[in-house]
Amino acid sequence: MNLAIVLGGGAARGAYHLGFLHFCDENKIEISAFSGASIGAIIGASYASGVSAKEQFKIFSSKEARKNLKLNYFKNTGLIRINTETKLTDELFPIKKLEDIPKPVWVNAYDLKEKKLHYFNSGDTVKLCLGSSALRVLFPPIEYENMSLIDGGYFDNLPLKPLENKGYDILSIDLFAKKKFTKTNLGKSIYSKIKRAILSQLYENHKYTLSHTNYYLGSEYITDFHLFTFHQMQDCFDLGYKEAKEFFTYNF
Repeated sequence: MNLAIVLGGGAARGAYHLGFLHFCDENKIEISAFSGASIGAIIGASYASGVSAKEQFKIFSSKEARKNLKLNYFKNTGLIRINTETKLTDELFPIKKLEDIPKPVWVNAYDLKEKKLHYFNSGDTVKLCLGSSALRVLFPPIEYENMSLIDGGYFDNLPLKPLENKGYDILSIDLFAKKKFTKTNLGKSIYSKIKRAILSQLYENHKYTLSHTNYYLGSEYITDFHLFTFHQMQDCFDLGYKEAKEFFTYNF
């Protein structure tokens, strides 16, 4: 098995990725390469740099992580900014260049200036991962080498393309597993309409990955977890661990 993993974006639901990878750690399951969007980019780059899933979970669960998010109401670039001048980023990203990470890692981000989606596998690890997770409205763009980078997940939330034709068995892990839109689960509010539009775009962008991946993991329970809260991280982590065990038992 020459397994490569696509780690989809999904903010706090990234704890699911960590639970999955923790199962891999415990069972010595080797991952050959990573491609990620948003929180998936952060987790993939950190894990490939040698930071275990359990270590990452402790970092994201810490009081320091909560302090690292700063409100930014009076800037028209976004509502929240991330303070990168802490030991937190050094703990998450011990290897500062993507090309120096021992395993291949791709990070996607969208350049507002060029209006182009990029798949990076070289460059500044911290800035590119933060660019990949800079969800518009919530986070300001990351300025990097004449680019203004925002979350690549809106354009390709399961970035499989960099892993193609390289001899990998590709597993795509989706933190937005599809549910049917119904009156009961979405309603008629403006928020619901916006949510439906965003999800529809995500699912449209998923089509290529779903038709080209070797394996797909999209939990029917993942949408029970909120995107922007720390309170459910342990349960989400446990779900990822449980479903990793089921996945490998069934497929290998």
